[in-house]
Amino acid sequence: MSDVASLRVGAPDEGAALSAVAEASAPAEGRCHRYANDERIQLMGLLIEANARLTRVLGAELEAASGLPLSWYDVLIRLRRSDGGRLTMTELATQTLLTSGGVTRLVDRIAEAGYVERQGCPSDRRSVYVVLTDAGDAALEAATVAHLEGLDRHLLGPLSKDEVQGLRVALEKLVGDGSVCGRTTA
Repeated sequence: MSDVASLRVGAPDEGAALSAVAEASAPAEGRCHRYANDERIQLMGLLIEANARLTRVLGAELEAASGLPLSWYDVLIRLRRSDGGRLTMTELATQTLLTSGGVTRLVDRIAEAGYVERQGCPSDRRSVYVVLTDAGDAALEAATVAHLEGLDRHLLGPLSKDEVQGLRVALEKLVGDGSVCGRTTA
């Protein structure tokens, strides 16, 4: 018996393995994944899709109306709502789901526009606060009018008052500890 033949004698059924590989790589329309219609998968997909659509539409409208990108608006509004009107870079990274490098680049661009500034933390020299400037506050104020109109049209408009309240309750539960962007809710 050759070496190759002796290896095959104790080997698992190659035909079954090849069949499993072929099935796994078959086009999606040729097979139905058993979890494709799972409610959990569908809910997460809807949440992601709704977020993506709202972000895209609201971002385009906000920037067209005010010149302020939605990612900048997000940072500025978080700073305005935060205790003391400032957040550390780490807090911004956590709240925006950006990496520390991503937050640094974003804050660099917003600071270049004069809307925020960095301030050292007196009790911890490793920490840096991001603080809203007067120019940033004015830009935020002007952009908020346009953003509220977009939110009324695209987020609240399609929903009844009860659905809005239900959405708020559900999202607050998903956020976890009852706080939204550093602000405790009642």
